[in-house]
Amino acid sequence: MEKIKKPIVAVFDFDGTLTNKHTFWRFLRLATGRARFVYVVIRLFPILIKLAFGKILLMQARERLIFYCMKNFPEDKLQQLGEQFATENIPAWLRTDGMQRFQWHQNQGHKTILVSNSAEDYLRPWAKTVGFDHVFGSQFEVRSGLLTGHLQGTHCQGMEKVNRLNSLLGELTQYRLYVYGDSSGDQEMLAIADKPYYRTFVG
Repeated sequence: MEKIKKPIVAVFDFDGTLTNKHTFWRFLRLATGRARFVYVVIRLFPILIKLAFGKILLMQARERLIFYCMKNFPEDKLQQLGEQFATENIPAWLRTDGMQRFQWHQNQGHKTILVSNSAEDYLRPWAKTVGFDHVFGSQFEVRSGLLTGHLQGTHCQGMEKVNRLNSLLGELTQYRLYVYGDSSGDQEMLAIADKPYYRTFVG
């Protein structure tokens, strides 16, 4: 009996995988303004010291940065800045090899998914311009048109990336998964891949 070929799905991380810079803090800096952002970083200096000595987790430090930068930020302005960041900033930071690999999957007719811990507010408009089929990222919590300074749900990293894929695709073993990542936050996603690519696009 002829073996049924599984449909191929290509899953990409964003920061450090498709880009050569980390975008999330740069977006926060754009949203808050340079002077305010510097003030926030200075205010968080004790937390950064704890992070350096392993006394606090990276995601905990990230939550404090989000809180001080984004609390009471208007939702409509967030959407506007997300579009601006996607069109004016991100294109200059894209990795040629990463985008070539993405385009190869597109040309083969494979489903493409972007799964990142960066903010969906700029991932979605950017991903739309290049043709990703689906996008998952971290989401800011909003109440009455203002950001609370917290995330909606949890950080889109680690096992949460796998959970997002499950929510979209269902049983992952029915697909042939190509996964591209560059950090510890991608390890769970890479572990379930048929073709895991860690900090490379060849091999």
